[in-house]
Amino acid sequence: MHALRERWVNAVGAFFVLGAIAWSESAHAGGFALPLRCTPGVDCWIVHHVDQDAGPGVRDYACGTLTYDGHDGVDFAIADLAAMARGVDVLAAAEGIVLAVRDGEPDVAVERRGLDAVRGRECGNGVVIAHENGLRTQYCHLRRGSLRVVPGQRVRTGELLGLVGLSGKTSFPHLHFEVLDGRRSLDPFTGAPVGTGSCPATGPGLWQAEVAAALPYRAVPLTGLGVATREPSRDELDHGAHQSTVLAADAPALVVWARGFGLKKGDRWVITLVDPTGRTVVERELEQDRDQAFAIRWAGRRRPAEGWPLGTWRAAVVVHRGAMRFALAQEIQLVSP
Repeated sequence: MHALRERWVNAVGAFFVLGAIAWSESAHAGGFALPLRCTPGVDCWIVHHVDQDAGPGVRDYACGTLTYDGHDGVDFAIADLAAMARGVDVLAAAEGIVLAVRDGEPDVAVERRGLDAVRGRECGNGVVIAHENGLRTQYCHLRRGSLRVVPGQRVRTGELLGLVGLSGKTSFPHLHFEVLDGRRSLDPFTGAPVGTGSCPATGPGLWQAEVAAALPYRAVPLTGLGVATREPSRDELDHGAHQSTVLAADAPALVVWARGFGLKKGDRWVITLVDPTGRTVVERELEQDRDQAFAIRWAGRRRPAEGWPLGTWRAAVVVHRGAMRFALAQEIQLVSP
């Protein structure tokens, strides 16, 4: 839970009493717009949903486990720190009045800062907006110095609030988007308060219909795939390295890397690389040995004596979970050095 929210609630409690309503899908006629400027499944991904399990277990609106205990919002991840540096816009999901903002928190992963440094500031840099139907929306982990709104300002749907960042209690750049009714957090996919929803849920929930259609449930969001010339490190991938789609044919090795969220013990990774003639040069199968909120896997081959053929290569990763299949593919060009 983001403790910052309670401080903001207390500061403007009288307003909330006037606006409080009971939760329901009809409470937000028209629905919320996408709260960041991106293409879901291409350059942003939902990596945590609201936890609908009332106990210590976890359950998202689709009866899956893409959440964690007590999580009260929807986390939209972006590709990496390089994407964060370029700037990804955070947008108002509906028209309303800005109630509160915070800026000035550094964009540093919580593992480096420590939990004590973010205590009471888990949301990091953020914005709270009140809407005419009594609901509020909260936007967390924005980039320091990027906020573009002030308390009391009226904003339109889609208006720029700031940029996605790495502030507060987070390990990766993302937007934590939360819908509130009084002191209760609602799941925008169902309209139900945290810990009370049944699953699987159907319909747009609190989203605009077209937004709901653009956010199909993905139990394993695969957020990156590429080919490197050596084994990549997590830090390099976090900073956007090894993303080139054109490599020199004298590369000492070709290594396919993939990254994703929500991995479960028993998931089966299959990583392949196919050369321009259709020959499979790399094929590796890996079984997930434990649950992991985030994982990176790779497989590769050293350059053979005859060298690499020039032309279009195809890298692919597939994660199998029972009958479900999650896949990404990427073409690269090998050119003369």
